[in-house]
Amino acid sequence: MPHSGPSVSRGHLRLATLPAAPHRAERRLVLFVRAAAAALAMLWLTAAAWLSAALALAPLAFRRAPLGRRVSPMPPREARVIPFQPRRQALTR
Repeated sequence: MPHSGPSVSRGHLRLATLPAAPHRAERRLVLFVRAAAAALAMLWLTAAAWLSAALALAPLAFRRAPLGRRVSPMPPREARVIPFQPRRQALTR
């Protein structure tokens, strides 16, 4: 039995319809230009981030040892053997 209601839509539930006008070539061109601009902006920001990181880390690469005495590795400490205390016997009853 077919639907006998007044319309196909019910309140907030509506069926999807086709767009009113077909897509134009100008809109596709604008979309392409926006995508290209976004890609160039991301490329620029990435290059700026790498450059700023390299500039921030450059002083660490060219830094000399502290003045006064040169840093030398410390000799390893000798291992000490700490003896265990003797075991105590349990009291018998």
